[in-house]
Order: sequence, then structure tokens, then C-alpha cells
Amino acid sequence: MTLLEVILSVATIILTVVLAVVVHRQRQKVRSLSVVTPPPAHLPSKQSSNMITTSTPESNLTTEKPAFLDTNRQLLFLALAQAIDSGVIVVDTERSIIFHNDAAVHLLAAQTPVIGHGLIMLLRDHQADYLAQEVLVDGEGRELTIRPLATGRTLHLHYVPLIEDGKKPVGTLITIRDLTQISMLERARRDLVANVSHELRTPLASLKLLVETLQSAPPPDIASRMLAQMTQEIDAVTQLVEELHELSRLESGRVSLKLEPLPVWPVIERAVERIRPQADRKQQTICAVNAGDLPLALMDGDRIGQVLLNLLHNAVKFTPESGTITVTAQVLNLDHDDPPSRSDRPPHPAGKWLLVSVSDTGIGIPKHEIPRIFERFYKVDRARTRHAGGTGLGLAIARHLVEGHGGRIWASSQEGHGSTFWFTLPAV
Repeated sequence: MTLLEVILSVATIILTVVLAVVVHRQRQKVRSLSVVTPPPAHLPSKQSSNMITTSTPESNLTTEKPAFLDTNRQLLFLALAQAIDSGVIVVDTERSIIFHNDAAVHLLAAQTPVIGHGLIMLLRDHQADYLAQEVLVDGEGRELTIRPLATGRTLHLHYVPLIEDGKKPVGTLITIRDLTQISMLERARRDLVANVSHELRTPLASLKLLVETLQSAPPPDIASRMLAQMTQEIDAVTQLVEELHELSRLESGRVSLKLEPLPVWPVIERAVERIRPQADRKQQTICAVNAGDLPLALMDGDRIGQVLLNLLHNAVKFTPESGTITVTAQVLNLDHDDPPSRSDRPPHPAGKWLLVSVSDTGIGIPKHEIPRIFERFYKVDRARTRHAGGTGLGLAIARHLVEGHGGRIWASSQEGHGSTFWFTLPAV
């Protein structure tokens, strides 16, 4: 159980205890009043002092309810219900809502006032409403996890019966915990394990087969070729482990960037020269276009060089022979923060930035795949890229490094006509 779940469970218990204390005190008060002060003569004889009269906005009919369900008179309960980040709902025997806190309205995305309305109007889930009815019938607690379509959240509901004098429940307390973040973390953990095992399975299976073949004493030329293949597979596994380690350090914030004002053009030229031998083997043209005098960038030169190498390596890998790869840099001035609705780049803070781009004439990226290319292990159409290699971690590492500088990274592409990757760095 996580710390968040423990905290929310404790809050639920506290709410239940508060209601029990309120019931006990109200019962004592009612008993003392019944002895000292007789009920007024104008009240009907069937109306006891521990009952209150309430009415709904839709009806002038009055109904009798236990006094402790008048939550507006319980200041401690109101303060606690508003202080916690869990949703709190109280319903009566008819499953009509007599109290809810702001968190419940937010988590369930309610649009209209719901006090006095049926529980189904707020939960909008028939199973959740039915469980409240079962609690009122047998007095046993219930739990349920729902995923409302209106919000897409994962919500855990805990039902607690409200019992007076050991009789049947006179109401139900429902607490709502938002488990969306926990569910996302669990899904990310499962995906990571599945992806790592998938990426390791192929090289390890190849290594096992090669070792078994070498044990049969093949001719020297075949043995030499197999040893070379084993070296390649070991390099692939080593690269995967190193990139996983690097990504874990970036995501945990254990990588410190050595930011200083530096010219960006020498970093671009070094990255281009390091990747040029790979481009020459595929007869590709690779060039860097200088846009003129550029201001200094506040950056870690080695880390930005790593970003450029990742982008250039992908460009060479997915560009056919005789293709062209171009690197450019220019100044980007933003007077205002970019809104999230822009389609050409993600939301971007205002200021003076250096905009660096890496363009190619390769196979391109399908439009629906672009939003996911910076995810860990995500590979665009594995059938097309089966022989391209790679771990699927390079772009995820590049995104963390660029965002660590305060910049943004994004891509634009047209399938079959190449891609362009952009990233920004703060200018000084």
C-alpha cells in the first residue's frame, strides 16, 4: 500500500469516527432535552426531538430525518470534509444527497447543484448507485472502482453505513479517492518491464544460439563470423542497459546539467562530423546551415551534443541512400506564452530562444504516431523499422535533456517525404 493510499484510508476512518462522535453527542443531548423540556404543544406527537424537517428544491413535501444527518450543523465534520482532497458524499435512506464537498463535485465533474437530488445524478454509474442501496439494506460497507467517461479518472469509492441506536442504517457516507496517478504509474511500470524483456529477448536468444553452435566446433571461418555476430549482440544489450540507466537518472533528477553561456554552432558542427561517416556509407548528403550571428545559449554543451547525435542518428537510419540531412539554427522570439492549442509546436514559454532543427528526406512518420514518438520504447510501425535497430529510448532521453534546459522538443513530418525535429534552448 502506497503512502497516498494510507493517508486517504486514515482520512476515511477519521470521517467515520467524527460522525460516530456526533451521533453519540446528539443522542445524549436529545435524551437530556426529553427529560428537562417537554416538546412544544403545537408539534405533532409523532415528531420526536431527534428528528429534523428538510425539503428538496423540487418539492414542498417535508420528510423527517435524523438530526445528525443535518451536516450543516456539524462544524468539525464540515471542516474535515473540505480539508481533505478526497470526495465526501452523504446520502439518506432514499439515496438523496444531503451533503457533498467540493472535491466530490470536481472528481465527478458535476455541472449542476445536486443537493437534494438522487445519488445517480452525481455518480452517473448504476452499479455505484446500487451499492449504496445494498449498504442501506444490510449495513455492510462496500468498495468499488469506477472510471467515469466524463473525466477519464480512476476513482475508488468506499461506502460506510451510518447507523443510529443499532438499528437499520439511516444514511451512507461515501468517500471518493482519485487513483488515476497511481494507475498510470502501475501501467508505466508494467509497460517498462514488458518492453525491457521484449528488447532483451532477441539478442539473448541470438547469443544462446551462437554459443551452442560454437560448442559444436564449426570451421574457423564460420566460428569467426559467429564471434563477430556475438559482439554485435553484446553491443546491443550494452547500449540498452546504458540508455536505461541514463533515462532512469534523468527521470529521477540525478543528472546535474552544467549550464553556461556557450555558442551553439561549434556543438552542431562536432555532432555533424561525428555522424558523417555513417552518412557517407549510405551516400547521404549531410550539411549544417548557419543562419548568421547567433546569440549564446545557456546550455550544457555535452548534453546538447548528445541530443543532436540522437536526432542525427535517427535521420541517417531512416533516410534512404542518396538522401539529404540538414541541420539549422536560428533565433526564435516569443512575446507571449504559446497557447496549448498550437498545432505546429507544444505550449512554449515566452522569451528569446535558439531554435535548432534536424531535417531529413527519409520515410517520414505517420501523423497519428507523432504524439507518441518521445515515449520510452515507442517505435513507429515496427514492421517498417524491424531492420533499423535501436532501443526506442533515444528520443525519450533527448526530450528529458531539452526540457532540463527549459526548452521544448517536437517533430513535424509527412509520411514518405521526410521529417523535421525541432528543439529550443534559452538564449542569453
